[in-house]
Amino acid sequence: MTQGPAATPDEARRTEGEHGARPGVVRTTLAVLRRDGLTLYGRAARAAGVAALGGLLVTVVAFLVTWPTFTAIRLGAIQAHIDEDSYAPDGSRVNHMWLTLLACLPFLILLLHLGCTAIQTASARAATDARGHGRFRTVLGVYALRGVCVWAPLVLGILVEEYFTTTTFREYTAIVPKWEYPHLFPLLRYGPPLLGMVLTLVLRFGWTLAPATAATEGLAPLASLRRSWSLTWGRVGAWFRTMALALPLGALAVGMYLLLHLAARPLRSASVSVFLEWGPDNTYAAYVVGLLVPIAVALLLAGALILPPAHTALAVLHRRLLTAAAPRD
Repeated sequence: MTQGPAATPDEARRTEGEHGARPGVVRTTLAVLRRDGLTLYGRAARAAGVAALGGLLVTVVAFLVTWPTFTAIRLGAIQAHIDEDSYAPDGSRVNHMWLTLLACLPFLILLLHLGCTAIQTASARAATDARGHGRFRTVLGVYALRGVCVWAPLVLGILVEEYFTTTTFREYTAIVPKWEYPHLFPLLRYGPPLLGMVLTLVLRFGWTLAPATAATEGLAPLASLRRSWSLTWGRVGAWFRTMALALPLGALAVGMYLLLHLAARPLRSASVSVFLEWGPDNTYAAYVVGLLVPIAVALLLAGALILPPAHTALAVLHRRLLTAAAPRD
Protein backbone atom coordinates (compact mmCIF):
# COMPACT_ATOMS: atom_id res chain seq x y z
CA MET A 1 0.00 0.00 0.00
CA THR A 2 1.42 3.36 -1.03
CA GLN A 3 2.01 5.94 1.72
CA GLY A 4 1.86 9.70 1.30
CA PRO A 5 4.76 12.07 1.84
CA ALA A 6 6.23 12.28 5.32
CA ALA A 7 4.95 15.06 7.51
CA THR A 8 7.28 17.90 8.39
CA PRO A 9 8.14 18.53 12.06
CA ASP A 10 5.85 21.58 12.13
CA GLU A 11 2.97 19.55 10.67
CA ALA A 12 3.60 16.77 13.15
CA ARG A 13 3.51 19.17 16.08
CA ARG A 14 0.34 20.76 14.69
CA THR A 15 -1.32 17.38 14.24
CA GLU A 16 -0.34 16.33 17.73
CA GLY A 17 -1.74 19.59 19.12
CA GLU A 18 -5.07 19.10 17.32
CA HIS A 19 -5.62 15.38 17.81
CA GLY A 20 -3.47 14.41 20.76
CA ALA A 21 -2.64 15.52 24.25
CA ARG A 22 -0.12 18.31 24.49
CA PRO A 23 2.10 18.99 27.47
CA GLY A 24 1.15 21.98 29.57
CA VAL A 25 2.72 25.39 29.34
CA VAL A 26 4.97 24.73 32.33
CA ARG A 27 6.22 21.40 30.99
CA THR A 28 6.85 22.88 27.57
CA THR A 29 8.70 25.80 29.12
CA LEU A 30 10.89 23.46 31.16
CA ALA A 31 11.64 21.42 28.05
CA VAL A 32 12.71 24.56 26.18
CA LEU A 33 14.90 25.63 29.10
CA ARG A 34 16.56 22.21 29.25
CA ARG A 35 17.35 22.47 25.56
CA ASP A 36 18.26 26.15 25.21
CA GLY A 37 18.65 27.30 28.81
CA LEU A 38 22.37 28.04 28.55
CA THR A 39 21.82 30.21 25.49
CA LEU A 40 18.95 32.10 27.09
CA TYR A 41 20.74 32.68 30.38
CA GLY A 42 23.85 33.74 28.50
CA ARG A 43 21.77 36.32 26.68
CA ALA A 44 20.26 37.40 30.01
CA ALA A 45 23.71 37.76 31.58
CA ARG A 46 24.90 39.95 28.71
CA ALA A 47 21.75 42.05 28.90
CA ALA A 48 22.21 42.47 32.66
CA GLY A 49 25.81 43.52 32.13
CA VAL A 50 24.87 46.14 29.55
CA ALA A 51 22.06 47.38 31.81
CA ALA A 52 24.49 47.60 34.73
CA LEU A 53 26.96 49.68 32.73
CA GLY A 54 24.22 51.93 31.41
CA GLY A 55 22.68 52.33 34.85
CA LEU A 56 26.09 53.17 36.30
CA LEU A 57 26.59 55.85 33.66
CA VAL A 58 23.16 57.37 34.35
CA THR A 59 23.85 57.29 38.10
CA VAL A 60 27.20 59.03 37.70
CA VAL A 61 25.58 61.77 35.60
CA ALA A 62 22.83 62.16 38.20
CA PHE A 63 25.39 62.52 41.01
CA LEU A 64 27.31 65.12 39.00
CA VAL A 65 24.11 67.11 38.48
CA THR A 66 23.10 66.95 42.14
CA TRP A 67 26.58 67.29 43.62
CA PRO A 68 26.18 71.01 44.47
CA THR A 69 23.05 70.04 46.40
CA PHE A 70 24.92 67.31 48.28
CA THR A 71 27.70 69.79 49.06
CA ALA A 72 25.25 72.39 50.36
CA ILE A 73 23.54 69.81 52.57
CA ARG A 74 26.89 68.66 53.93
CA LEU A 75 28.01 72.21 54.70
CA GLY A 76 24.70 72.96 56.39
CA ALA A 77 25.07 69.89 58.59
CA ILE A 78 28.61 70.90 59.55
CA GLN A 79 27.50 74.42 60.44
CA ALA A 80 24.59 73.07 62.49
CA HIS A 81 27.01 70.81 64.35
CA ILE A 82 29.27 73.77 65.10
CA ASP A 83 26.28 75.75 66.36
CA GLU A 84 25.14 72.72 68.38
CA ASP A 85 21.80 72.84 66.62
CA SER A 86 19.66 70.26 64.88
CA TYR A 87 19.67 70.14 61.09
CA ALA A 88 17.26 69.05 58.39
CA PRO A 89 17.93 69.58 54.66
CA ASP A 90 15.97 72.33 52.97
CA GLY A 91 12.89 71.08 51.17
CA SER A 92 13.87 72.68 47.87
CA ARG A 93 17.13 70.75 47.83
CA VAL A 94 15.35 67.48 48.49
CA ASN A 95 12.89 68.31 45.72
CA HIS A 96 15.82 68.96 43.38
CA MET A 97 17.08 65.44 44.05
CA TRP A 98 13.64 63.96 43.41
CA LEU A 99 13.36 65.87 40.13
CA THR A 100 16.75 64.55 39.08
CA LEU A 101 15.60 61.02 39.87
CA LEU A 102 12.45 61.54 37.80
CA ALA A 103 14.57 62.83 34.92
CA CYS A 104 16.73 59.69 35.09
CA LEU A 105 13.79 57.27 35.18
CA PRO A 106 13.11 57.29 31.40
CA PHE A 107 16.72 56.30 30.69
CA LEU A 108 16.65 53.55 33.31
CA ILE A 109 13.33 52.25 31.95
CA LEU A 110 14.81 52.27 28.44
CA LEU A 111 17.70 50.12 29.66
CA LEU A 112 15.20 47.74 31.25
CA HIS A 113 13.21 47.51 28.02
CA LEU A 114 16.35 46.91 25.97
CA GLY A 115 17.26 43.96 28.18
CA CYS A 116 13.71 42.59 28.13
CA THR A 117 13.61 42.91 24.34
CA ALA A 118 16.84 40.98 23.89
CA ILE A 119 15.64 38.17 26.15
CA GLN A 120 12.12 38.14 24.68
CA THR A 121 13.33 37.71 21.10
CA ALA A 122 15.68 34.89 22.09
CA SER A 123 13.01 33.16 24.19
CA ALA A 124 10.47 33.40 21.37
CA ARG A 125 12.89 31.83 18.90
CA ALA A 126 13.64 29.01 21.33
CA ALA A 127 10.00 28.36 22.23
CA THR A 128 8.36 28.61 18.81
CA ASP A 129 11.21 27.99 16.35
CA ALA A 130 10.60 31.45 14.91
CA ARG A 131 13.25 32.40 12.37
CA GLY A 132 12.27 36.00 11.70
CA HIS A 133 14.98 38.64 11.79
CA GLY A 134 14.83 42.35 12.45
CA ARG A 135 12.20 42.02 15.18
CA PHE A 136 14.26 43.62 17.94
CA ARG A 137 13.08 47.13 17.12
CA THR A 138 9.49 45.92 16.79
CA VAL A 139 9.52 44.30 20.23
CA LEU A 140 11.21 47.37 21.71
CA GLY A 141 8.47 49.51 20.18
CA VAL A 142 5.86 47.27 21.81
CA TYR A 143 7.47 47.74 25.23
CA ALA A 144 7.62 51.52 24.76
CA LEU A 145 4.05 51.85 23.48
CA ARG A 146 2.67 49.52 26.12
CA GLY A 147 4.50 51.34 28.89
CA VAL A 148 3.13 54.74 27.85
CA CYS A 149 -0.44 53.51 27.40
CA VAL A 150 -0.46 51.44 30.59
CA TRP A 151 0.87 54.08 32.95
CA ALA A 152 -0.99 57.05 31.43
CA PRO A 153 -4.29 56.43 33.33
CA LEU A 154 -2.54 56.13 36.70
CA VAL A 155 -0.42 59.25 36.15
CA LEU A 156 -3.48 61.17 34.98
CA GLY A 157 -5.45 60.05 38.03
CA ILE A 158 -2.68 61.18 40.37
CA LEU A 159 -2.45 64.56 38.62
CA VAL A 160 -6.21 65.07 38.95
CA GLU A 161 -6.05 64.20 42.66
CA GLU A 162 -3.10 66.55 43.19
CA TYR A 163 -4.86 69.41 41.41
CA PHE A 164 -8.09 69.23 43.38
CA THR A 165 -6.82 68.23 46.84
CA THR A 166 -3.36 69.82 47.20
CA THR A 167 -1.59 73.10 46.43
CA THR A 168 0.78 71.57 43.88
CA PHE A 169 -0.83 73.42 40.96
CA ARG A 170 -2.18 76.37 42.98
CA GLU A 171 -0.73 79.84 43.39
CA TYR A 172 -1.47 80.08 47.10
CA THR A 173 0.33 77.97 49.67
CA ALA A 174 -2.47 77.30 52.14
CA ILE A 175 -3.84 73.79 52.27
CA VAL A 176 -6.87 73.45 50.05
CA PRO A 177 -9.84 73.63 52.44
CA LYS A 178 -12.32 70.82 52.29
CA TRP A 179 -15.19 73.29 52.13
CA GLU A 180 -14.29 73.99 48.49
CA TYR A 181 -15.60 70.51 47.68
CA PRO A 182 -17.59 69.55 50.80
CA HIS A 183 -19.16 66.46 49.27
CA LEU A 184 -16.68 65.63 46.52
CA PHE A 185 -13.43 65.94 48.48
CA PRO A 186 -13.14 62.24 49.47
CA LEU A 187 -14.14 61.20 45.96
CA LEU A 188 -11.59 63.53 44.37
CA ARG A 189 -8.88 62.38 46.75
CA TYR A 190 -9.25 58.63 46.32
CA GLY A 191 -11.37 58.21 43.19
CA PRO A 192 -9.02 59.30 40.36
CA PRO A 193 -5.96 57.34 41.62
CA LEU A 194 -8.00 54.20 42.22
CA LEU A 195 -9.70 54.46 38.84
CA GLY A 196 -6.35 55.03 37.17
CA MET A 197 -4.87 52.02 38.96
CA VAL A 198 -7.75 49.79 37.86
CA LEU A 199 -7.38 50.89 34.24
CA THR A 200 -3.62 50.37 34.45
CA LEU A 201 -4.01 46.83 35.75
CA VAL A 202 -6.64 45.94 33.13
CA LEU A 203 -4.55 47.29 30.26
CA ARG A 204 -1.37 45.67 31.54
CA PHE A 205 -3.09 42.31 31.87
CA GLY A 206 -4.71 42.52 28.44
CA TRP A 207 -1.38 43.38 26.82
CA THR A 208 0.67 40.78 28.68
CA LEU A 209 1.31 38.80 25.49
CA ALA A 210 2.08 41.79 23.25
CA PRO A 211 5.92 41.44 23.29
CA ALA A 212 5.65 37.70 22.64
CA THR A 213 3.25 38.45 19.78
CA ALA A 214 5.68 40.87 18.17
CA ALA A 215 8.60 38.47 18.65
CA THR A 216 6.86 35.42 17.18
CA GLU A 217 4.54 36.92 14.56
CA GLY A 218 6.50 40.03 13.62
CA LEU A 219 3.49 42.33 13.96
CA ALA A 220 3.80 46.07 14.38
CA PRO A 221 3.55 47.46 17.94
CA LEU A 222 -0.07 48.59 17.68
CA ALA A 223 -1.11 45.37 15.95
CA SER A 224 0.69 43.36 18.63
CA LEU A 225 -1.28 45.14 21.34
CA ARG A 226 -4.53 44.40 19.52
CA ARG A 227 -3.62 40.73 19.02
CA SER A 228 -2.66 40.33 22.68
CA TRP A 229 -5.93 41.94 23.77
CA SER A 230 -7.99 39.67 21.53
CA LEU A 231 -6.12 36.54 22.63
CA THR A 232 -6.49 37.40 26.31
CA TRP A 233 -10.12 38.54 26.33
CA GLY A 234 -11.50 37.03 23.12
CA ARG A 235 -12.13 33.43 24.20
CA VAL A 236 -13.76 31.95 27.27
CA GLY A 237 -11.04 30.71 29.59
CA ALA A 238 -8.19 32.53 27.84
CA TRP A 239 -8.09 35.24 30.49
CA PHE A 240 -7.98 32.57 33.20
CA ARG A 241 -5.04 30.79 31.54
CA THR A 242 -3.22 34.09 31.20
CA MET A 243 -3.96 35.01 34.80
CA ALA A 244 -2.87 31.56 36.01
CA LEU A 245 0.51 32.14 34.39
CA ALA A 246 1.00 35.87 34.94
CA LEU A 247 0.21 35.95 38.67
CA PRO A 248 2.69 33.22 39.71
CA LEU A 249 5.37 34.77 37.52
CA GLY A 250 4.77 38.18 39.08
CA ALA A 251 4.78 36.75 42.60
CA LEU A 252 7.96 34.80 41.85
CA ALA A 253 9.66 37.92 40.51
CA VAL A 254 8.70 40.01 43.54
CA GLY A 255 9.68 37.27 45.97
CA MET A 256 13.05 36.72 44.32
CA TYR A 257 13.77 40.45 44.30
CA LEU A 258 12.97 40.73 48.01
CA LEU A 259 15.18 37.76 48.84
CA LEU A 260 18.05 39.07 46.73
CA HIS A 261 17.68 42.54 48.22
CA LEU A 262 17.82 41.03 51.69
CA ALA A 263 20.91 39.04 50.73
CA ALA A 264 22.53 42.17 49.27
CA ARG A 265 22.04 44.22 52.44
CA PRO A 266 25.69 43.75 53.53
CA LEU A 267 26.73 45.61 50.38
CA ARG A 268 25.24 48.78 51.84
CA SER A 269 27.89 49.30 54.50
CA ALA A 270 30.62 48.07 52.16
CA SER A 271 29.65 50.52 49.41
CA VAL A 272 29.46 53.40 51.90
CA SER A 273 32.94 52.58 53.17
CA VAL A 274 34.36 52.35 49.65
CA PHE A 275 32.75 55.65 48.64
CA LEU A 276 34.08 57.50 51.68
CA GLU A 277 37.54 55.99 51.28
CA TRP A 278 37.98 56.56 47.55
CA GLY A 279 35.49 59.36 46.88
CA PRO A 280 34.65 62.77 48.35
CA ASP A 281 34.05 63.07 52.07
CA ASN A 282 30.28 63.50 51.90
CA THR A 283 28.29 61.22 54.17
CA TYR A 284 24.96 62.17 52.56
CA ALA A 285 26.11 61.09 49.11
CA ALA A 286 27.61 57.94 50.63
CA TYR A 287 24.27 57.18 52.27
CA VAL A 288 22.48 57.44 48.91
CA VAL A 289 25.08 55.15 47.33
CA GLY A 290 24.51 52.65 50.12
CA LEU A 291 20.78 52.68 49.36
CA LEU A 292 21.20 52.29 45.60
CA VAL A 293 23.74 49.46 45.46
CA PRO A 294 21.59 46.68 47.02
CA ILE A 295 18.60 47.76 44.92
CA ALA A 296 20.62 47.66 41.70
CA VAL A 297 22.20 44.29 42.49
CA ALA A 298 18.86 42.74 43.41
CA LEU A 299 17.14 44.10 40.29
CA LEU A 300 19.85 42.89 37.92
CA LEU A 301 20.10 39.41 39.45
CA ALA A 302 16.33 38.98 39.69
CA GLY A 303 15.90 40.02 36.07
CA ALA A 304 18.65 37.71 34.84
CA LEU A 305 17.14 34.76 36.71
CA ILE A 306 13.42 35.36 36.12
CA LEU A 307 13.14 36.82 32.63
CA PRO A 308 14.32 33.81 30.55
CA PRO A 309 11.72 31.35 31.95
CA ALA A 310 9.06 34.07 32.17
CA HIS A 311 9.42 35.19 28.55
CA THR A 312 9.64 31.59 27.38
CA ALA A 313 6.43 30.70 29.21
CA LEU A 314 4.64 33.73 27.76
CA ALA A 315 5.79 32.79 24.25
CA VAL A 316 4.49 29.25 24.74
CA LEU A 317 1.17 30.54 26.10
CA HIS A 318 0.84 32.93 23.16
CA ARG A 319 1.32 30.07 20.72
CA ARG A 320 -1.26 27.94 22.54
CA LEU A 321 -3.87 30.70 22.61
CA LEU A 322 -3.20 31.57 18.98
CA THR A 323 -3.66 27.92 17.97
CA ALA A 324 -6.87 27.67 20.00
CA ALA A 325 -8.24 30.84 18.40
CA ALA A 326 -7.46 29.71 14.84
CA PRO A 327 -10.50 28.46 12.85
CA ARG A 328 -10.75 24.71 12.44
CA ASP A 329 -11.03 23.22 9.01
